[in-house]
Amino acid sequence: MNKIILLFLFLIFSINSYSQGEIIGKITNKKTKESMVGVSVYIPELQKGIFSDENGKYSLESIPNGEFTIQYSYIGFQTTSKKININKPIKKKLDIQLASTYIYTPEVVISALGYSSQHDNAIKVEIISAKSLDNSANTNIMDNLELIPGIQMIKNGPGISSPNIRGLSLTNILVLNNGFRMNNYQFSENHPYLISNYGIDKVEVIKGPASLLYGSDAIGGVINFISEKPAPVGKYEADINAGYFSNTKGFETNIGVKAHGKKIYWGIRAGTQQNTDYLQANGEAVPNSRNNDRGIQLNIGANNKNGVFDIRYNYKENKIGLTTPIAKMLVKDRSYNNEMWFQELSYHQISSKNKIFLKNLKLESNFSFQTNHRKLFGTKDYVVDMQLQSFDYEFKAIQENKIVDRLIVGIQGNYTQNQNNGAPVMIIPNYYQNDFSVFSLIQQSFGKNLNFQAGIRYDFRNVKIPNINDDLNNNIIHFDTIYNNINFTIGATYHISDKFFLRANFASAYRTPNVAELSQDGIHGTRYEKGNINLVPQKSYEGDFGMHYHDRKLSLDASVFYNNINNYIFLTPTTDSSAGGFQIYQYQQTNSTLYGLEAGLNYVPIRMLDLKVNYSYTIGKKADGEYLPFIPQNKIHGIIKLKFKDYKVLTKSFAELKLDYAFAQNNVASSETYTSNYFLLNCGLGTIFNIGNQDYSLSIFVNNLLNTEYYDHLSQLKSIGYYNMGRNIGIKLRIPLGGNYGG
Repeated sequence: MNKIILLFLFLIFSINSYSQGEIIGKITNKKTKESMVGVSVYIPELQKGIFSDENGKYSLESIPNGEFTIQYSYIGFQTTSKKININKPIKKKLDIQLASTYIYTPEVVISALGYSSQHDNAIKVEIISAKSLDNSANTNIMDNLELIPGIQMIKNGPGISSPNIRGLSLTNILVLNNGFRMNNYQFSENHPYLISNYGIDKVEVIKGPASLLYGSDAIGGVINFISEKPAPVGKYEADINAGYFSNTKGFETNIGVKAHGKKIYWGIRAGTQQNTDYLQANGEAVPNSRNNDRGIQLNIGANNKNGVFDIRYNYKENKIGLTTPIAKMLVKDRSYNNEMWFQELSYHQISSKNKIFLKNLKLESNFSFQTNHRKLFGTKDYVVDMQLQSFDYEFKAIQENKIVDRLIVGIQGNYTQNQNNGAPVMIIPNYYQNDFSVFSLIQQSFGKNLNFQAGIRYDFRNVKIPNINDDLNNNIIHFDTIYNNINFTIGATYHISDKFFLRANFASAYRTPNVAELSQDGIHGTRYEKGNINLVPQKSYEGDFGMHYHDRKLSLDASVFYNNINNYIFLTPTTDSSAGGFQIYQYQQTNSTLYGLEAGLNYVPIRMLDLKVNYSYTIGKKADGEYLPFIPQNKIHGIIKLKFKDYKVLTKSFAELKLDYAFAQNNVASSETYTSNYFLLNCGLGTIFNIGNQDYSLSIFVNNLLNTEYYDHLSQLKSIGYYNMGRNIGIKLRIPLGGNYGG
């Protein structure tokens, strides 16, 4: 393995110069033939973009050798992607005509097989844009992912949201920060992912097995938070953002500045948020549900004739109150301060992503170092103090030529260690984990209609726990186990026409038992949790079939899935109690199946009216017919949006109404209770207004407009009698700035 790593490093750092090209062109309206000003021209793989000028012209310089996808986008027009091959130091002309459209068009995604169109991937990738993420009164960015059918949140108050994809959650899914897996003590629904609410360009979501791409833990799917784009070449951009949330008396602010010279780009963003305990619809506060966070993001990069080199640093600090029976008795005031029974979390990540382009061969080397420090405070001092450190690396070679559309060969690895720092309670022991994998994927088109892809992957994992209880033999042992696995995927898309295509995929995935499932032996939250060293890895086989249709005014999506999981691991109550009187929960496993469907419709009868509705349905059962825990309610989500014509100083004004209906959840696990149906109404309006040649963006959103009193089935506060959040009014102001930059 060391020889392979040295070879990649040698290739990356020994290359000195290559020919470079320039792409020029003109963008016009397909119908009127008029020049289009301000069209975004962006090459995602190079992190390089520009806007068309007043004559519709654009120019992108210093383009290295290779084949790249250029994305042209403008509001109200169909996003167009074009592939271009640079192999000589010459100017290439690419004129584009954009057609108007009422609905969204496919984007370039990076979470599946590199940079490719959504409609060409057998693995479906859903996208939520930064604008959609910001269009709500939610105080937690995770909650906005529920816009995608099949995704819901396990909530423990507004500060703790853990995603659930098609009934799978926690260590059955992966959350990525700009392409790197987050190691976040995600074995528990009480541990939030430390993702900032700001500095995000979009979120890409893969629903279903993705172990071939990302290894163990991606049985249920992958959520990739992708950082904001660099500024256009020759420009600087800045923005000031502020928000207020009525329910929690919450305040949030963040400020960002970024610039892009001829070769170097950089950016910085910092922000903070604070919230008091949230109010239920009955006006009563939920004690100790307060949360406070702050963070900073830095990045610097270069794109030149050799390739692209990007370095990023992320820091996030959270203080999150825990609503427990003890906190319920002790916390009486409603304030911003965390004084007792709260988590103090800090997260650092430094990452480097590098690409070298050699004609039809692309080499990538990616590295990330993360540290996650978690302290749990009781009534006076901290009772838990543990620190998780991990190093990730990835090397990939991507071949694109006339014989093979795309061939990817790569290796990935990870080293993780957990260290307890002497606090009285040790939730999980010290441990060490080493991962290594090798994988290959191929994508090939047959004619204009059929796109085929397949892949195979080998994973190795070594888990070492120096001290772990062996209840069977009543002693303490040194746990040192090796796990091996081979995964595969095979799928295709078939375009019946330009408007209609089918998608099918069959894939395997696996997950090794996490350290908590193997070793836990003590009180965690309100229960006593006991691990099981005899657990074996889960193995999943899932089939997905879907269809998509779109025209100028209508878009329709539908998909079905069936996921068979061997040795599914779950936590279940026993009839025993601990010495302190807590009921004992133990990790067990059995064969299980999850199946369901998702459907979505988007209809825009006239340009000013946008109608959307989606539906999700999920069933999860054990082999004996009992239902699995954490299976969300089936839901219908609808949006009615009005877009108004510009009027004097007001532009891009809108008003929207959101409707959510959750069906009763009667299919519950033995550790759960039934949940009634509920209906929620949300609304919002916004505009951009101009004063003195300065734009201001103002929006107002209301969640739970009717102040409905309800429980969501995945709320962890339901068991102690607290409803989900009542009415919440969010007010947001954004001030964009910018200009030319000659750096």
